[in-house]
Parts: sequence; C-alpha cells; structure tokens
Amino acid sequence: MLRENKFLTLLDLQDCGLGPVGLCEVCNALEVNTTLTSLDLSRNTFDDKSIASLDSTFDDQSIASLVQLLSNNQTLESVELFGCRLDDDAICSLATGLQHCKLKKLNLRYNIFTAKGVTELSNVLKNHPTLTHVYVQLPDGLCWPYTAVP
Repeated sequence: MLRENKFLTLLDLQDCGLGPVGLCEVCNALEVNTTLTSLDLSRNTFDDKSIASLDSTFDDQSIASLVQLLSNNQTLESVELFGCRLDDDAICSLATGLQHCKLKKLNLRYNIFTAKGVTELSNVLKNHPTLTHVYVQLPDGLCWPYTAVP
C-alpha cells in the first residue's frame, strides 16, 4: 500500500509500538514512495530489548533501513523521531543517511544520545544543502534548534 500510494503526503505513526521489525517494513515500503513529504515516527522504540530497559541497544537492521530511506527517498522533507530512545550509535548511523537526504526538518528531541551524537550531527549540518531545522534536546534540558541562516 505505502509503496504504490500516489496521494499520501503525511504518515503519522507516533506512539504505535512500531519496533525494529515495523520500522524496517515501513522504511522499505517508503523508499520508493514519491508523494510522502512528512513522516512521524515519534515515541516508538527501535531497539531489540524491552522498552523498560535503560541499557537498550538498537537493532542495526532497523536503523540501517531508516538510513537507507533517508538516503534514497527524494520527496521526504520532514521526519519526527521525538522520544525514540536513539543513542549515540543510532545517531552516528543516522548522520550517514542525512548526508544525502532532501530533508528540511528533523526532530530528534528527547532521545538518549550525548555530545558524541551532537558532534556527528553538527558535522553533517555544516554543508547540508536542504536541512534547515534540526531539533535536539540536550542533556541539561536546553533545546538546540539548528536553523540555517541564508
């Protein structure tokens, strides 16, 4: 359905218990979609352990499928990953996909990555031609909204 849909521009899957397998399926279907401009995956966890576990590690395949989606989809402009428990490894992998995406907005607030993840994001943002708004919740509770200056 998602692969062939010609009318859907916004897909809101926030807080639906998507998990790593669900993320892979959604990303694979959307990789060739040519109408979707906004994807909200907020408050889903893509790790391979219990949501209650504080030391959860991310399923490499699910993050890889998200990276592939961001690298290949040419119409996606906004992705919400608010509260998905993305750690430094997930953010570093995600930064790879951001290098070739057409996104304009990325929300990464309320995840569990540290300065290492912020550094990786900063490196990508230095020369990114389309990504103008990135939202990050820093550990001290302050937001870091990145807005490109024309």
